[in-house]
Amino acid sequence: MREQAAIAADIAGHMRQLADVLDEFALSLQGKEQTPEAKPEPKAVQPSLEEVRTVLAKISVAGHSDAIREIIAKFGAVKLSDIAPEHYAEVLKEAESIGK
Repeated sequence: MREQAAIAADIAGHMRQLADVLDEFALSLQGKEQTPEAKPEPKAVQPSLEEVRTVLAKISVAGHSDAIREIIAKFGAVKLSDIAPEHYAEVLKEAESIGK
């Protein structure tokens, strides 16, 4: 079940990227190709609680439960849902560095 959630979250991210590419392609077909200077900065997509939970669960199952608990504690929380959503991207960044 957790693996399916991780796969679904991964697919959702890829679909967002695909939508961005298709938007650019459609603009280029209309002759409205954006120049690199005029191209707006891509918005940082705020990960959802479910996406963060899925990633942390995969890492925890891989034997890094203590490291996950340390990351959560670093943000002043006892459990993931206690962490403010604006910190989810930071949590993911730290979690993805575990085991590397």
